[in-house]
Amino acid sequence: MELEQLKQSWDRLSEQLEHNEILHKQELQMVAENRVKSYWSRIRMNQYLGWIVLICAIGILFVQNIQNDPFGWIVIGSVVVMDIFLFSPMWRIIKRLAKFDANIVEQEQMILKFERLFVRNNIVEACFLASIFAYVIIDAINRHSAPSSEWWLWMILTIIASLILGCWRYLQEKEHIAEIKQRIMALKQFEE
Repeated sequence: MELEQLKQSWDRLSEQLEHNEILHKQELQMVAENRVKSYWSRIRMNQYLGWIVLICAIGILFVQNIQNDPFGWIVIGSVVVMDIFLFSPMWRIIKRLAKFDANIVEQEQMILKFERLFVRNNIVEACFLASIFAYVIIDAINRHSAPSSEWWLWMILTIIASLILGCWRYLQEKEHIAEIKQRIMALKQFEE
């Protein structure tokens, strides 16, 4: 009789443990989905803001009557090309990841690929901005025999502010990606 009661209580305990495990897994999945969706909406907002800035830059070229200067068009063209070839793959990965329709292993592979693309794209973006700054400095030196100390001050402050803002943004985005990666890994451990 005691053996039968022990077996029944063991079965109830086992069912309750399994039920709690399923609830915990669903909770983890909901948190991970929310993180990915909020990150995706943030990236989407940045994408739209980037296009608005690009359109404003084209408008400034015409308002300032410098639309014949090839430098402005080269920069705008480079930004469009970078967006198409560098950031579009990231956009597609995070959009697919936000749907959460793949299994955990595929999601883990997607976030790892997204992380690699993120690092690569930030390196390319930093090189692009550095080359623009270098061109502006060289062009200013060529146009003026001696740039004023005020010009150098503003140029140096702009470069420093750009570096600080770029590093802060990079660290912030890296933190979001690491958190999403951690959530997906926690879900993967549940599946195993």
